[in-house]
Amino acid sequence: MIDETTTTVNDLETRYLSGGTGPTVVFLHDGAWGASADVTWGEVAALAVRNYSVVAPDLLGFGGSAKSVRLDQAPFGFRLRHVFALLDQLGVTAPVHLVGNSFGGSLALRALTDPSVRPRIASVTTISGTGGPWRAAASAQLGPFDGTDADMARIVHLLCGDYDGAEAQVSGRMKWARMPGHYAATMAIHQAVPEPLRLARPADPYPQSLTGATTPVLLFECLDDVLVEVGWTKHVVEVLPQAKVVKVNRLHAPNITHPEQTWALISAFLEEVARG
Repeated sequence: MIDETTTTVNDLETRYLSGGTGPTVVFLHDGAWGASADVTWGEVAALAVRNYSVVAPDLLGFGGSAKSVRLDQAPFGFRLRHVFALLDQLGVTAPVHLVGNSFGGSLALRALTDPSVRPRIASVTTISGTGGPWRAAASAQLGPFDGTDADMARIVHLLCGDYDGAEAQVSGRMKWARMPGHYAATMAIHQAVPEPLRLARPADPYPQSLTGATTPVLLFECLDDVLVEVGWTKHVVEVLPQAKVVKVNRLHAPNITHPEQTWALISAFLEEVARG
């Protein structure tokens, strides 16, 4: 059974799903319009609670969590700190398995760039989440959103293609897209800055910043995905030679379209990690 809870973490409303017992798996959702723990991970989480303790938060700016964002830094760090603050509040002290899709997968990989956080991570699984780079040209089509059901259907099609649950996925995302502040929080980082105020951003050392991490990693390379570059996983494996790559003939979000197959692959990896 999965429970839905809204609490306050560092004075920020935080909605999360939880349930089950055992080692903790933290599911991190995608960053497309209307994303949340339930629309991205609902069916997979329902399978995971049979053998694991599940925590699936709505990231800041999304779902039922506070529409709070940091505009003075990259979109990863402040959200990761918020997730781990939630785990602290829940009393989760043992290392956790981070599992993310798309932006959530990038968050999970980026967590490994912080040596102070690495001891808290038992493993990382990323589905179509590259850590930021290696996006295909088609990924730009995820940015614009006119607020209509029809345009949300277009976005869902980019993520999932044609599948039986597409209508429910559109409905679920529209529920959260209509939440006050979601549109503004998502668009804020794209706000134009006057020329005199523009500052050059420091170069991003990723993926070299992953160097030294020995955490087990599973990379889902979805061969039909039009949103990331074909073969993107090789760039991560060059820095994390322990990373395991699984290739599936799916689009960007098999966790949504094929939850049973996706969880079977994740579960097998987690069992392998447990065996050492």
